[in-house]
Amino acid sequence: MDLLDPLAGLAGFSLAAIVALYFLRARRSTRQVPSTLWWRQVTLDRQAAAPWQRIRPSWLLALQLLAATFVVMALLQPALATAQALSGQTVVIIDNSATMQATDVHPDRLAVAIADARRLVQRLGPRAKMTLIAMGPSPRVIATSEGDRQTLLQGLKHLRPSAGQADLQEALQLAVAAAGQHASGTRLVIFSDGITQAVGQPVTVPFPVDYEKIGVSGENAGVTSLSVVPGPRGQIAVAHVQNFGRAVRHLTAEMYADSRLTGARSLDLTPRSGEEVSFPVPAGATTVRVELVPRDNYPLDQVAVAVAASPPVLRILLVSAGDMFLQNALALRPDVQVVSETPSAWQPSQGSSSSYGLLVFDGFVPPELPASVPYLVVGPPPNRMLGAGSALSPGPLLPAQADDPLLADVDLANVDAAASADMSSSHFGSVVVTSAGGPVLLVRPATATAPAAAVLGIFLHDSNFVLRSAFPILITHLSQYLAPGTVPAPDQQPGTPVTISPGPGAKLVTVTFPSGHHEILWRSTKETAVAGALTFDGTYEPGLYRVNVAVPSRTSTASYFAVDVAGQSTWPSPSLQVRGTAGRALPTSSIYKSLWPWMAGIALVLLLTEWVVYHRVT
Repeated sequence: MDLLDPLAGLAGFSLAAIVALYFLRARRSTRQVPSTLWWRQVTLDRQAAAPWQRIRPSWLLALQLLAATFVVMALLQPALATAQALSGQTVVIIDNSATMQATDVHPDRLAVAIADARRLVQRLGPRAKMTLIAMGPSPRVIATSEGDRQTLLQGLKHLRPSAGQADLQEALQLAVAAAGQHASGTRLVIFSDGITQAVGQPVTVPFPVDYEKIGVSGENAGVTSLSVVPGPRGQIAVAHVQNFGRAVRHLTAEMYADSRLTGARSLDLTPRSGEEVSFPVPAGATTVRVELVPRDNYPLDQVAVAVAASPPVLRILLVSAGDMFLQNALALRPDVQVVSETPSAWQPSQGSSSSYGLLVFDGFVPPELPASVPYLVVGPPPNRMLGAGSALSPGPLLPAQADDPLLADVDLANVDAAASADMSSSHFGSVVVTSAGGPVLLVRPATATAPAAAVLGIFLHDSNFVLRSAFPILITHLSQYLAPGTVPAPDQQPGTPVTISPGPGAKLVTVTFPSGHHEILWRSTKETAVAGALTFDGTYEPGLYRVNVAVPSRTSTASYFAVDVAGQSTWPSPSLQVRGTAGRALPTSSIYKSLWPWMAGIALVLLLTEWVVYHRVT
């Protein structure tokens, strides 16, 4: 409430004048009585003229003081200031990224941003339109309405924090799309701490922008990385702790192996400095966790989790007359075990067995291609199933498509291949490497009825390919494509999709989140009997994820991967990399609703009441 005439408060001295009159003036009434014996109390009223006489309780005095008070309040002209209603179109971006969970403001930054957005919704005019956008790793529209505040408030009610970094550029693109053709009458308001993904240069939008900064402090120390590495006496967990604040921090880093405390280190970190701490990992531990105590205002980077158990071993069966170059190239993967046998020992049942995760045929094609196990055929003889013809000289090798991930770091310039199978009539799969003589490498992804497969037509003994660095790199890329392993790399960033390959024979794949709830990622059906590479995009919770693969022929296998929020600075940014048109997005003028008529009316009622009481008393 504002006072439009503060100087009128001087009239408040009238209250003192009323009280003084009760001290200095004795009110007497004339009465004729036969005797003053019973009227001594009346004669005592003469003492009221004495300034030090204590005032006795009086309804008249109370009513007079209340009336005078409300008269003075009316003279002050009190008024309620309300913000000007929003008209036209307003786009509101609410940052719900990881750093908005900082508690430097109560209860946290996101709660403050939502409260500010609610107040903005309450200002929405009857025909005004508002769009609410959540700015996380993947910005999205959470509500849009024209004049319906409840729809917008419900959208804010269901807004939850994310564990990734805010994508400002994509959020602004959504804002421009929401404005549509009415950009000239649109305003943009951003509630954020200003900590977003890097923007190369300021983004320009065609309407005015208001950036409402949320947060006051960035005193934070966090774990920026945690990994488990081999040591001289077993595995070692190595964590890096960084102080992002401006004050010295005294911390303790505690290490837990499978939820059991196994070590602790004291740290004294000066501002903007970091330190590495290492702990021995007990034998047989599956996971390790490092926690910082005491906790600070940013809880997400106070804990980091890493997988200590070795990843499941991928068994590769190499069917070859004896090629050490191919066998060594396949064994470069740390999670691989290569088993070699001759073509004469091949059994058709191995094509559907769950004992191997990848089959590699060198100069040999089985009578029946594997039905459920991924496979790679190298230097095939003429074969109708593959579409391979007789040998030819391919000429210079060329990538079929620029920036193919299978050819990353694969230099084909110095490869001299004298002979290759003629694949020009093959429809086996997509061409990855080609030549003047036709395709050289074809790749086929997994389908509902067949596993992933690839054919490399080059005869390895008739080329210098095996002597070039491109050969082991290409074979490693092919094996990772065909059989990427049960789980991805142990450490992932929040919001990053991961690839999970259940392997042959899988009937059910489930993922258990850090919070404990489960999600069925894949279930075998008649239509989808074979599980290829599965994409899991639910990595929005920091912590440890468990992947269970159920195979009827053996017990269920469990694998793990961790999702960690890397420590970072949480100091709110004073500005954003965004430029709007001139002017403020939000109107700053206020509308005043005067309250003095109500005060004057109350004063009048009190005076009338005092008059009635006076006449009843007298």
